[in-house]
Amino acid sequence: MDISEKKTALDDSASIYQQREEKSDRAKWKDLQGFKAKWEHFKAYYLLKTFIWACVVAFVGYMVYELVAPEKERLLYVAILDTVLMNDVKDDLQSGFEEYMAMDEDAQDTFFDNTMEVSNPKDASSAQKFTVHAYVADIDVLIASESVLKQYAESYIRPLSEQLPADLYDMLTDRFCYAEPVDEQGNPGKAQPYGIYISDLVDKSPYCKEPIALAICGNTKREKNAEEFVRYLLERAEGTQGIATE
Repeated sequence: MDISEKKTALDDSASIYQQREEKSDRAKWKDLQGFKAKWEHFKAYYLLKTFIWACVVAFVGYMVYELVAPEKERLLYVAILDTVLMNDVKDDLQSGFEEYMAMDEDAQDTFFDNTMEVSNPKDASSAQKFTVHAYVADIDVLIASESVLKQYAESYIRPLSEQLPADLYDMLTDRFCYAEPVDEQGNPGKAQPYGIYISDLVDKSPYCKEPIALAICGNTKREKNAEEFVRYLLERAEGTQGIATE
């Protein structure tokens, strides 16, 4: 038998040998019938890519905004140590003070920080955070338990006689929290008012068993606003809250 005369199963014109023409994505999309088919196709081929690109665009847009947006003026930074105020009380104080100061939300802000557990031996980072922010004069006002506030006498807070105007100082004499600063040799100095008791002005945390007090950081750059915060607390308790004046 002549092998050359044997017929093959497929001849050269069979479709398997013909070059296929790939359809464009647009043509494939047009061939899809109905919303469900198109949605399944989109999900399979484009949804993940679209999501990734949307995230990239959003991130780039956020970074550009952060770079070009003007930095807000900080009116006050209040450090609330060891969570002596619960978050709802903190938020109420913050919003009330911002209203009292007629704050421009687009250009100004405040920060009431309730995250530093400086007395917790297992949370060394909180003590470090407080030390850094106090050292670089970020913090303006401290709110803490009586014992904690007294620990910082002279190191981060100064006597109120050096910080408050005479009229405000005289108004607060019944609230003074006295401390005896200790020198390098461990000798206590003369007792002076370093803070004011505010347990009756705000609702302290039920977990805090001591009186709580407020002090102004000795190196604050916003001493006037710190004074206004003290006035705000007094007026708030008396129900005569107004708008601060320059």
